[in-house]
Amino acid sequence: MVEPADPGRGARDVIAITAIALAGFFFSLTAPSAAIDNRLLDLEWRALRSLETRPAPDDVVIVGIDPASVNAIAAPVELWHEPLGRALTRIAAAKPRAIGLDFPLPDRSYDAIRPGLDRALFSGIAAAVANGPFVVALNIDARTRTARPIHAPFLALLGDSRLGIGLAARDEDGVTRRFSLLVPTEDGGFPTLVGRMCRALSDRCSDGLIDYGLGQPFRYVSFYDVLTQTDPALLTQLFRNRIVLIGETQPYTDRIAVPVNLAAWELPGRDSPGVVVHAQTLRTALTGNAPQEALRPVTMILVLLSAFPFLLRRWKLAVAGSLLGAVGLAVGAVYALRAGVSLPVAASLATLALAAGVRLFLGLRTRGRGPSNIQHSG
Repeated sequence: MVEPADPGRGARDVIAITAIALAGFFFSLTAPSAAIDNRLLDLEWRALRSLETRPAPDDVVIVGIDPASVNAIAAPVELWHEPLGRALTRIAAAKPRAIGLDFPLPDRSYDAIRPGLDRALFSGIAAAVANGPFVVALNIDARTRTARPIHAPFLALLGDSRLGIGLAARDEDGVTRRFSLLVPTEDGGFPTLVGRMCRALSDRCSDGLIDYGLGQPFRYVSFYDVLTQTDPALLTQLFRNRIVLIGETQPYTDRIAVPVNLAAWELPGRDSPGVVVHAQTLRTALTGNAPQEALRPVTMILVLLSAFPFLLRRWKLAVAGSLLGAVGLAVGAVYALRAGVSLPVAASLATLALAAGVRLFLGLRTRGRGPSNIQHSG
């Protein structure tokens, strides 16, 4: 016999899909949904790099303060006035496009320990300033949340226009995925290290997501090699018309959790030297087209569409449809990210699972009720 039409089925389906979609949408507003989306974004960046590394200009050079440099220089880092001043002078003489220093400058004079220390560093800073764009990271004290002071003569030479906040934005799980060119302050805002450098180099900077699919991993020149290199022509070959970032590349200090470690000299891992993160952030900002997160209406549409497997009457088809939908979302998210848009799909995946689960529950309940409804005649 043909099953009689149920005039109320259409209304019930609309109500069910609406309820499932609303549940998915409310889940998208929760912290667990954001955490899942962040982890999925990390996987998407890795998938993109395994499929294709999009080209970027090879114009950023990292001068790494590595263990070999620290071991070779007898003085403690607080007294690196002469080595740092000499390195800045040598790099500036090679005529780079810009210099960024992600290393703390002294907060007071050390001439009482050794006369001439302040002058040595002052000369290096002056050479970098004279070369062109030069930005020094302004460090923030975690306890007082204020900028750590810089010795007055150095600060006077730099001025505010050559300072940028050296902090990297971190998500709830401590991973750096996003960046801003300006940090909000009581006075309105202050540029980050990357923001200040990008504005000095280009008029089309943009912030958003750090593009971890852009460019090859960075290599570095050891800080100590810069100090000991006897051939100025080689330094010119390394640095001329390039952006030079100076910072620590040690394995246990100034590390930042990231989706992809782009330090070519290290094994793949979940953290990276801070200067490498700044370099990739600057590389992204200079494109003028940093990846952006999809608008909220896109999430709502995806969640609504993800509720539709419920309409498949057979629970096996509903489960299969949800699995296919999940695969489609995963592939679509990777290709959307390649195009510069991050799709938050955690809520849509949860909605697919809910739609299949509800259909499975109703199907099993109907099957369980079936034998009791059979009438036997005498």
